[in-house]
Amino acid sequence: MILDEQLFRNYNELKKMILQGYQDVAILNSFEQMRKNQDEFPETVKGVANHFIVLCQKDLALTIWKIKLDTNPNANTVSQFRGKIGQELRKSDPTAGRIKKYNLDSTLETELTNMRKRYLAHTDMTRGDSKIKISELESALNGIRGEFNATCNVIDDDRVQQITEGEIARVNIGTGIGMNTIFHKGLDENYSSDL
Repeated sequence: MILDEQLFRNYNELKKMILQGYQDVAILNSFEQMRKNQDEFPETVKGVANHFIVLCQKDLALTIWKIKLDTNPNANTVSQFRGKIGQELRKSDPTAGRIKKYNLDSTLETELTNMRKRYLAHTDMTRGDSKIKISELESALNGIRGEFNATCNVIDDDRVQQITEGEIARVNIGTGIGMNTIFHKGLDENYSSDL
């Protein structure tokens, strides 16, 4: 099955957002590693780093909400993409099997929905009202990627590729190098004259 242009755009957008989620995770993991190494930054840099952390946390939560939980009929979620591909497959082969769906943990789903409604959309929620671990979000992202990959696997279109472990490794390595450059090399260059 060759994807029409709209389904191909949907595929590309989903793949980009899933990889964006992995980049958020890689950035947050880099900050966690820096914290464990007890890297000392000037106070002004700590403020910027904390701001980046909050932005990445929000982006990761919102990205997962957008690609999995958004109920708008015009939304582009992995489940809607899987459903459309399944419909197209059954048109050409009524015996085609179903593509496996990934279900988020119900507690995480509730937390993400509440965050989207109250915190991200209207800012009437404090960070203390909800605690979601980055590891939970990464696990959800892995499950969503599994559903996306299972859908891609049944598409016979050379333009469509699964998200591989190699791509995720490239995101992690590239992000690690970028974070090191920004927060270590940049500090050496910008603050050496101040010491």
